[in-house]
Amino acid sequence: MDTRIRVVVGILYNSDKDKVLITKRTSGKFLAGYWEFPGGKVKNNEDSFSALSREFDEELGVTIKTASRLVEINHDYPEEKVLLDVWKIHDWDGVPSNLENQEINWSDIKDLINYKFPEANKHIIQTLHLPDIYAISQESYKNYPNLFSEVVNYFNSGLKIFQLRLDFEKNDIFKKNIKKLHQEAKKNDVKLILNGIPSDIESYAIDGIHLKAKELLKCSSRPFSEDYILGASCHNEIELEQARTLRVNYAFLSPILTTNSHPKQNPMGWNNFKILVEQVNFPVYALGGISLSDLKKAKENGAYGIAMISGMRSFLSAAETL
Repeated sequence: MDTRIRVVVGILYNSDKDKVLITKRTSGKFLAGYWEFPGGKVKNNEDSFSALSREFDEELGVTIKTASRLVEINHDYPEEKVLLDVWKIHDWDGVPSNLENQEINWSDIKDLINYKFPEANKHIIQTLHLPDIYAISQESYKNYPNLFSEVVNYFNSGLKIFQLRLDFEKNDIFKKNIKKLHQEAKKNDVKLILNGIPSDIESYAIDGIHLKAKELLKCSSRPFSEDYILGASCHNEIELEQARTLRVNYAFLSPILTTNSHPKQNPMGWNNFKILVEQVNFPVYALGGISLSDLKKAKENGAYGIAMISGMRSFLSAAETL
């Protein structure tokens, strides 16, 4: 018997799409004094969207028109087990008001770390940092001067997340150079992701880790805390299910189209991509033969966004002309 308390959560952006609404739990409630994203318990025989609409109307006086599921999160507190069903609200009416005398606030996503959230909300916060376009480096760099000069071009282009295809090394030179890159990334509000599973992740200046498919399948549980972004490369249903088990923040699903790097590998196409994505409950990026012009089509087929390697050339060229 499933004893988890099902809680629906809504991510509400302001009109400029640069802030999200958070509320403070009132005294007498479980985790009183903590900040959270608005929502509440799902009633018996109530679907998630109906529960979300009811909670926002009762608590905030907001009418939800359209929304889509962002992620589902299982979390075990000592007192109770919960399943957070998190939705991204696209269209809404009204002026958010504290109808239940709760404190409310609009916060920049980057400032959410300054608020005291329940442990289960850390996964949501990390997921909110994910943009539509995910950049992947074109080289597995070994020359640090070249690495720095080329990677900084990505940081200056307007991108918000960047995966450096560089495996971890346990030496001070490596850590020093990654720290230098991370400082540049922070200046431009970019999340820096590396490949691999370090045993001492706290000693590296990074925002998250991306697992290759082979590494993904070897893991029995999430390899580090929710304080870091966790992503994984997937190519089929089995790998996507393993990614779900590890509670990843996102996954790549590839290849969608024919690629120059793997011309003999059969692409899955958009129809198969859509079928696979409909079976998971976390953000999935389309990867493989993808360009900027595919973003709309990717979203129409259920993708959270697109990830690009060679396709980033056109993005960087466009950024340089601005």
